[in-house]
Amino acid sequence: MEIGSNIRTLRQRKGLTQEQVATCLGVSYQAVSKWETGANTPDISLLPGLAALFGVPIDTLFSLDTLPLQEGMLPWEDDGVIRVIQMRGKKVIAVSPRVTPDSPAIEIAFPRNCNDRTQYFKVEVYGHVIADGSIQGDVVCHQSIECSQINGDARAEGDIKVSELHAMGRVVCNGIHDCYRLQANNIECAGDIHAANLTCNQITYKR
Repeated sequence: MEIGSNIRTLRQRKGLTQEQVATCLGVSYQAVSKWETGANTPDISLLPGLAALFGVPIDTLFSLDTLPLQEGMLPWEDDGVIRVIQMRGKKVIAVSPRVTPDSPAIEIAFPRNCNDRTQYFKVEVYGHVIADGSIQGDVVCHQSIECSQINGDARAEGDIKVSELHAMGRVVCNGIHDCYRLQANNIECAGDIHAANLTCNQITYKR
């Protein structure tokens, strides 16, 4: 039963934070976090509210292999963000917390000259991503990300592995590994930070 990872996937697709879900259900955000990590499960009385919040049947909370996209009802705004998803037929493949043969990482090749400021863009990836080259813009990755350089804010549900990360704003992730140069105003990290050259105004360890 993968209810924890399913709750996380459905929450992310709705663009909700753990705090917003908690407020809607009348629980603490720590409770929602424990559901998503598998440390605890929601009380049965909360399941109808969860399903209604995400706009799915209750049984989808327990079995989320794929999520259909309704025609004309994409789950995000037309905001110019480059979004990368994997689909099987007309259904979006659920984000797996681990890279497996059935849920491989998404390999992306960005423009070679993307360090040009005129090519600044925002990227959101539903899955694990391995990027060929640099990303000149903000990145949201709904698992882990590995690339040579990120010149923008970064947020990942999993780990970030990058040689250089230059963020004027925030970096939020579970862990930062093998980073040669890391610059950010604020870092929120649940795991280790490995950086040869680190410049940051504030580092907060999430629990």
